[in-house]
Amino acid sequence: MSGEHLRPVTDDLYFIASRLKEIDPTYYVVYNLIKLRYEVHSKEQRGNTLCFVVPYGNLDARTIEYAKRTRNPSFGKARSWQRR
Repeated sequence: MSGEHLRPVTDDLYFIASRLKEIDPTYYVVYNLIKLRYEVHSKEQRGNTLCFVVPYGNLDARTIEYAKRTRNPSFGKARSWQRR
């Protein structure tokens, strides 16, 4: 994570930050102080770690459902033709 404008979110009312780790253990949540929004990033994603912008003003159960719908489980995995 880079930038002083990104504040880590570890404790929230509905435990969304920790529940997202059940979907993907590499996920972490930040609040972007410049863009005034919540963002979900991945520790294993190279370059830009941003996975998605939370499309709601608050962290709640909709964020969990959104993460489940938009997650690509094969992202970052080598395809059989790439393994050579």
